[in-house]
Amino acid sequence: MTMVDPDFLSVDGEYMAARFISYEQSDDAIVDCLWKQSGIAGGVEVLSDWPYNILRIVDASGKRIAKANASLFLTYAMAAARTDEERLPADAQFLDLQVDYVGKAYGSDGERGALARLQSHKTFQRFLAELPRDAEAWVILLNSDTQTLMTSIMPWGKPGDAVDLADNEHIERALAGPLTDEMIVDFTEGCLIKYFQPCYNIQLKNTFPRPTSKPLMELYSRDVNAVGFELDTRHLGVRLRSEKVAPSFQHTEIYPLHGAEERRSMFDFLDDIDLLKVGPE
Repeated sequence: MTMVDPDFLSVDGEYMAARFISYEQSDDAIVDCLWKQSGIAGGVEVLSDWPYNILRIVDASGKRIAKANASLFLTYAMAAARTDEERLPADAQFLDLQVDYVGKAYGSDGERGALARLQSHKTFQRFLAELPRDAEAWVILLNSDTQTLMTSIMPWGKPGDAVDLADNEHIERALAGPLTDEMIVDFTEGCLIKYFQPCYNIQLKNTFPRPTSKPLMELYSRDVNAVGFELDTRHLGVRLRSEKVAPSFQHTEIYPLHGAEERRSMFDFLDDIDLLKVGPE
């Protein structure tokens, strides 16, 4: 749990200053921060009562403007840092979040979002019930804002022959239209579970990807070679980790949809290029 020292807590115009303390380390972790806090201006005051893990911003009349955990305000400070080197001291001691569960939310028509799902999510409720009283639960909401399709076709065939026609058909299947939001949500969930191996996830940890998985059937029908993800949490000011993955602001991985005996990875084409360079003796 992250707390503040009430004697080192202030607001000056648009800037806040605080001394954050964590007692979870073998030695007390302390970091002093000064950052520009959006939504405040002159004439406000920041307050905290024992056990000093909640901050309140009030105006001159005492009306509350904002209230949040001290750790959330620390993420604001870290997100405003200019370099990873500035972030790391605080992240390593305060804000390295362990990924314990990965879930998805997508209704039949895309009408259900993550917040609606959490209201009746049994696994999430069980996780909260088992959380130590001195720990905080964080929910990070993700959406896929960029799709990238990478292709590589080696010119083994001659124009018009069977190999060339098969390559063209392969490309047409892969480019048969954009992936639906539901497909993206489904396979992204599988990628993240496979990658982080969260303790509260049971399915997909050891079985993703598989051709019989409904979310991937369309990708297999298009003859897509692999799926992957890239996740960056610098804008949140926190690093993610798990028992299998080291803390980092950036995580990325690619998972082939076919076994090595079925198809070589699309990135192995570099070996083929080396072969082409050798040429006949």
